[in-house]
Amino acid sequence: MSIAAVARKGLKATGRSQTLWAGAITLGIIAVLLAFANQGTNQSPAEAVKRTFHTLTIVLSLLLPIVALVASYLAIAGEREGGGIKFLLSLPNQRRAVFLGKLLSRLVVVAVGIGFIYVAATSVSLTKHGAFPAVVIFGTLLLTLTYGSVFVSIAVWLSAGAASRSRAVGRALTAYFVLVLLYLFPIIQISSLVRAVHTDLLGMETNPDLYNAIEYTSPYRAYQKATNLVVPDGLKQRPFLDSAANADTAAASRGVDEAARAAPELPVYLTDEMSLLILAFWLVVPVLLGIRTFNRAELE
Repeated sequence: MSIAAVARKGLKATGRSQTLWAGAITLGIIAVLLAFANQGTNQSPAEAVKRTFHTLTIVLSLLLPIVALVASYLAIAGEREGGGIKFLLSLPNQRRAVFLGKLLSRLVVVAVGIGFIYVAATSVSLTKHGAFPAVVIFGTLLLTLTYGSVFVSIAVWLSAGAASRSRAVGRALTAYFVLVLLYLFPIIQISSLVRAVHTDLLGMETNPDLYNAIEYTSPYRAYQKATNLVVPDGLKQRPFLDSAANADTAAASRGVDEAARAAPELPVYLTDEMSLLILAFWLVVPVLLGIRTFNRAELE
């Protein structure tokens, strides 16, 4: 049985998941509502559509990881608990082929779901506004496919080392908390935690660049920054402005206008372009670790 055969088997199993279908349909409805609710007041049709897809990426940055994790967390753990893994490995299969086949099936499922979401949003936006800003639509689509694939890669890696459903669920929830939720709330943000250790415990001077660089290792933050590469300046997200606080102060003292001070220069490791490397890291490294983990797993 080849990688493709394992992937086909995985697609059939995943396609029967009512939870996954419900998640995909829910996101599709949200996309339609976002497109329909954007009235485009005081905006050109193209600007209205761009704003719709920018808002959609904000929603997907929070919800897409859940769908990807749900689609993938049982990829291998489910087979191990149900005994199906013995059948797969009794055929002339290497463990690597099984892992990659499971990964491929989940990547296809998540990609189809994202495609459905974008078709829904694009159809409503085009019908309502009559504009099709291709760079924003296709650019955010490509980045969203990458973002979803990142969490599929992470979930299948974690699944490869889980011998039961309960462990797989726990690992998926932990991944979502550490890689997404920790970056949402001011009190528990990873940068705040690092700042507390760096200044309170170690007694060192505050270094916002250090805290932001550590925060930037999250695929959630990288996806946010990556969308800046394809949306207009007015829609760009700038989460690391505090790293240029001194530059802001200096600009203000020189009488630079507010617009100039709103977008200070960032260190190269905090720029939007760096997000592509971070996403690539999270896409590739979990696959390599997952193959290694599965090869070493003791299967009962």
